Amino acid sequence: MSADTSAPDPRAITVGFVTGAGGLGDMSFNDMAYGGLRKAQQELGFALNVLEADATGTAKTEAVAHLVRQCDIMVLLGAQHTGHARVFAEQFPEKKFIFYEEKVSGIPNLASILFRQHEGSFLAGALAGRVSKTRRVGFLGGTDIPPVAAFAQGFMEGVRHVAPDVVVEIHHVSGPGDFSGFDNPDAGFTMAAAMFEDGVDIIFAVAGLTGNGVIEAARRTENRYVIGVDSDQDDMARGKVLTSMVKRLDTATYAEVSKAVQGRFTMGVADFGLVSGGVSLTDMRHTRDIISAPVVEELESLRQAIIDGKIVVTDLRP
Repeated sequence: MSADTSAPDPRAITVGFVTGAGGLGDMSFNDMAYGGLRKAQQELGFALNVLEADATGTAKTEAVAHLVRQCDIMVLLGAQHTGHARVFAEQFPEKKFIFYEEKVSGIPNLASILFRQHEGSFLAGALAGRVSKTRRVGFLGGTDIPPVAAFAQGFMEGVRHVAPDVVVEIHHVSGPGDFSGFDNPDAGFTMAAAMFEDGVDIIFAVAGLTGNGVIEAARRTENRYVIGVDSDQDDMARGKVLTSMVKRLDTATYAEVSKAVQGRFTMGVADFGLVSGGVSLTDMRHTRDIISAPVVEELESLRQAIIDGKIVVTDLRP
């Protein structure tokens, strides 16, 4: 890892931000990162250009390329921008790139930001395994990509660790490579309602904006619950969101963008997990009537065991 120690005037810098699928307003993945970015902007005064990545194929690549040419620092959010990160970082070596969700190393002007979502998801799975009454829980991902697979793996391992009799159903909204699964709350509602009707009583939704539909399905269905993701979604349906597995995209974005703007950009991979507070469960403030004190204590013990290396959660990330 090497650092750039030049110190330009932040007010003379333009930062470009390309959202993941679903765009801003998802109350999840994109909004968390944007919150950290806006905090950095308010403190440092740099200009900010935002591209909500609605286009696909060539049109999207052209839109990203246009933004890159306008900016000094680029923030690319989500695995669908893996190709953009590689190509444009090499094409524009004078610019700095901050990319999230997949490991891209060996490019001197590129930083890859990863989260150990499998660790936090293990805790979400342990909670689901302890709380489920039907002994069937579900995982609903936007599409089958490595970051989502890491969530699913950790969730399954957490369930099996505490309740090996509980069945875990894995579903995805769209097929591999189709990122529309993160931008379709109607599909999330329909699929979740069918899973609930079929006997699943808790769904861990890892699907961006689509997850809002899953939360709505839980809100409308008696004795059915959801686990939120990325941001604290517990208030979206009080008493029906057991907890949220929070990824501190806000903290990571604030830190990495601030460093880059202040001339302290660091290439390479930064990894945020339980030990750094990069992932965590919420305090379950609306569901303590469902989640007993012994379960809360067990979750804390499991969290510490992962931090101490006594429990090793499978890491499927490339």
